[in-house]
Amino acid sequence: MPVRNTQRIGLSYGGVAAIRQMVLWRQLRVPAAAILLVAIAFSLVRARDQPDVAVSVGNTSAHVVPGDIALFLVFVVVLVTLVCRGGLPRAMRVAFAGGVAFLVLVLATAAANGAGALVAAGKMAELAVLAAGAALLARAEDVLEAIVDVLLLFTLVADAIGLVKFVTGGGGRQSAFLGEHDFAALAALPLLYGYVLAFAGRRPRRAALAIVAGAVGCTLGAALASLLGLYLGAAALVLLAALRGFLRLRPLVVVAVTLAAVTGGTVAIRGGELSFLQSWFGKPPSRPGQYAASWSQRLIYTYVDGRVFLDHPVLGTGWYPDLPPREFDRYLSAAHRRFSDQPANYFPPPDRPLNPQQTFDQIPAELGVVGSAAFLVLLAGAVRVAARAPLGAAWLGAGIGAIAGEALYGGTPLTATFWLAVGVALAAGTWGAAPLVAAARGVSLPSSSSDRSLTGV
Repeated sequence: MPVRNTQRIGLSYGGVAAIRQMVLWRQLRVPAAAILLVAIAFSLVRARDQPDVAVSVGNTSAHVVPGDIALFLVFVVVLVTLVCRGGLPRAMRVAFAGGVAFLVLVLATAAANGAGALVAAGKMAELAVLAAGAALLARAEDVLEAIVDVLLLFTLVADAIGLVKFVTGGGGRQSAFLGEHDFAALAALPLLYGYVLAFAGRRPRRAALAIVAGAVGCTLGAALASLLGLYLGAAALVLLAALRGFLRLRPLVVVAVTLAAVTGGTVAIRGGELSFLQSWFGKPPSRPGQYAASWSQRLIYTYVDGRVFLDHPVLGTGWYPDLPPREFDRYLSAAHRRFSDQPANYFPPPDRPLNPQQTFDQIPAELGVVGSAAFLVLLAGAVRVAARAPLGAAWLGAGIGAIAGEALYGGTPLTATFWLAVGVALAAGTWGAAPLVAAARGVSLPSSSSDRSLTGV
């Protein structure tokens, strides 16, 4: 047999063997972990793409999908876990307090806005169960590794679909089966995990697979907000590696090279979307709308959301799936005057709901100072804990960056990955099961065979 063919067969067999040897398959035999992992998998499939059953709720209907059932089971596991373990670990209490306050406000204000708003709020709030589940169940590295396995498998499938569409469709950003923002936000997590392994000097083949798969996904999704999140995550990782004495040249070069490649690919695909910067720092436009792009439209939406917030500073408008025209139409004239050089189709239509473009606009407009404060407490509590664990800090940075490009909605993989990143940040910082933490401390990692808490709830 020719050497080249032998090598190909070996590589193919090695890839299949690597998948078969994933920790995921062992953790699927652990009831509590299996429920969490299945819920994560369902949450990475858009709710609109899952089979559903319509249930009447007031004057609207809620579409119950398999992901809803899986998340409910995670919620039950979380409650039982809290009871069995005597409550929350002290380190998680601030983040949980902020998160619970935020979700209570979401649901309470949505209820005041009608059944449709309440259903949408419930769909978003249920994804926060992923944060609680990951925080409480990922006590050992095996569970974290299994979570990564799920994300990595989804990223590899999305990469394959995205590459085929990229080649056959003549280029451009790709959504695979996720959506562009969802794709990039998902792919950033395995990529950062690969960086963690590289700095820890562990499992180089798995690190390479995660880095390549993540870099391809981030580039194909070409979401500028997720690129920002990738930079935030990488910066947090490098900083903590330096503080712990693990900042080495080779992994630092890997980070720099892959970040440059992802940035170059993203800018090549989306460069036109940054043209608003030219209107700020470049030559004056020679014609109206010369520098118009999607981020120009985001600035307009941010302006409108800001005006909504200024008129409802305490509790906002209350939570909506999308703001109804009565909440913003009076600000459109001012927006047209303020951005007179932008095309008319970049402004929110006065007769249709406004869908917020960024979480950091959505929350102040719909929940005011009170909701914003609760959300900031959640993030601050998570950051404080994540600072103990490079993996948690990196993923939290990626999650915070990603929601700068999309609002929090139920049934979207991006919202799911944000809450999952928060949960992993809390778990890694509390239990110390992240690879680089263990390597830095010089301790052996717990496994599912030695940690009895993983054998059940």
